[in-house]
Amino acid sequence: MLELLEKEQAAYEEHKTELLGRAKGKFVLIKGNKVEDVFDSNMDAIRQGYERFGNVPFLVKRIQELEKPLDFTSNLLGV
Repeated sequence: MLELLEKEQAAYEEHKTELLGRAKGKFVLIKGNKVEDVFDSNMDAIRQGYERFGNVPFLVKRIQELEKPLDFTSNLLGV
């Protein structure tokens, strides 16, 4: 899935400083290499992504200085 969002992730990194300055803690919607918009909630950003682009990959990401790694546990452990 990361390969699908390489352009979007690169666009986020390219605009990160500017986004932190104007919208820290909010959520950015990115499609391709274009920052589309900034939203107060992730659900608003996701909803707008589906309305604008349909059921295709796009990036919604919280604008923050440090990324917090996410840990997931599989229900298949021990099987």
